[in-house]
Amino acid sequence: MSLAEAPSPSPSSSSGSEDFAALLDAELELAFGADSAFPGDPSSASPAAADEGEEEVEVEVPEQNGAKRRRVDEQHQDQGMSIRPDKIATGPSKNVQVELCPHPGYFGGLCFRCGKPQDEEDVSGVAFGYIHKGLRLGTSEIDRLRGADLKNLLRERKLVLILDLDHTLINSTKLHDISSAENELGIRTAALKDDPDRSIFTLDSMQMLTKLRPFVRNFLKEASNMFEMYIYTMGDKAYAIEIAKLLDPTNVYFPSKVISNSDCTQRHQKGLDVILGAESVAVILDDTEYVWQKHKENLILMERYHYFASSCRQFGFGKSLSESMKDERESDGALATVLDVLKRIHAIFFDMASETDLSSQDVRQVIKTVRKEVLKGCKLVFSRVFPNNARPQEQMMWKMAEHLGAVCSTDVDSTVTHVVAVDLGTEKAHWAVGNKKFLVHPRWIEAANFRWHRQPEEDFPVLPPKEKSRDKANAVTGQKETSKDEEENAVAGEKETGNDKKEENDVAGQKRATIKMEMM
Repeated sequence: MSLAEAPSPSPSSSSGSEDFAALLDAELELAFGADSAFPGDPSSASPAAADEGEEEVEVEVPEQNGAKRRRVDEQHQDQGMSIRPDKIATGPSKNVQVELCPHPGYFGGLCFRCGKPQDEEDVSGVAFGYIHKGLRLGTSEIDRLRGADLKNLLRERKLVLILDLDHTLINSTKLHDISSAENELGIRTAALKDDPDRSIFTLDSMQMLTKLRPFVRNFLKEASNMFEMYIYTMGDKAYAIEIAKLLDPTNVYFPSKVISNSDCTQRHQKGLDVILGAESVAVILDDTEYVWQKHKENLILMERYHYFASSCRQFGFGKSLSESMKDERESDGALATVLDVLKRIHAIFFDMASETDLSSQDVRQVIKTVRKEVLKGCKLVFSRVFPNNARPQEQMMWKMAEHLGAVCSTDVDSTVTHVVAVDLGTEKAHWAVGNKKFLVHPRWIEAANFRWHRQPEEDFPVLPPKEKSRDKANAVTGQKETSKDEEENAVAGEKETGNDKKEENDVAGQKRATIKMEMM
């Protein structure tokens, strides 16, 4: 039985010789070939024989008086046993060695090594339906395949990149959620234009519009030279495949690597357990931290892309980019920025290690090192940013600053470089002005976290009270003003618009960092 013969739910049922699905096929077919070479092997038994539970295997055993035929009765189908060619006894001995099949995995409900049907009670292992429908692999087989894949990746100087869809690479909306302003601007007409360079598309079968994030095509092209890439979305499989076709029409980036909500092993959570790549080389790009509870060290948090009005309404933002006829700039938008970060991570991982210790490298440590360079040399004091009864050290904004390499303190002194505040009237704010220290809004830290660079302090001033409301009213970039503590920035859920199953955020939403815009 060949896995390659089975239909695949991915955008394409086949891939090149370098595709990992092909590697898996080759590995599993090798197992079939080795086990079926011997006529008495259970993998060549018919389903009827498997149901009978007992099978007679005839083995020729040479003896001094000539060849004699001996019958060996083994209940190997029910017990998962197999007799290997190299285990056949020869010479005077009449002992036949029988080994238990470890059942490395199942395909279509049958062990792909011995052919034993999977017990109803035996649901161990992980399903990899996005590679081949009906494929389930055991822990030892997953580890073996990951080890083989790791060697191939390191030989090719590649890492693994897992990409979220909604608000990371694209933004989608239902047709019935399009605002009147968007309709007046002809957004649906733009999606129907026969323009190969257009970035807005209509998904007729799903009654949706999808907008590609600026620079996404160049991003995927350049990232593919450094990474083996997966799509991983909380959207439905049909939606994920349709978006994959838009992003990868020739199926060169994501063959058999489109993972959707039906592939998750834990509700409302994404996990690397369904990725046939080692965690030590996996980098994740996602706009939602909450869904990666077990893999935060692999995560690069993306600034959410809110193009459509419905997306802004969902997250409590103001006028949308579509209604403002604006968009991120390709040259220095979110994807261009994170591509530079990925290049640095890739270079450090491979260039700073010798060929002999590449396998011991861990990309999570590289991510941590690069992140700590962002605010290195900065010492921060917070003023009225956190609730009065909260321990500052436990607040997300404090932790975010430390992860970026800053030193945080509760008291001002001569070594302090920045006072982070939302109110000019505090004592510490006055101290910052009087001592010529930087006085910045908390958004300055958030922007550095998204952009992976220290941002110009003058772009994040603390406004007088009378100017705050006017500044908020005039904002057209979708940023959300707030004077509450940083926990309001914690990402607590992800809205995947593809399956129209909206999940509530556990926190008030995520404030967006300031980005440069240009007219469409």
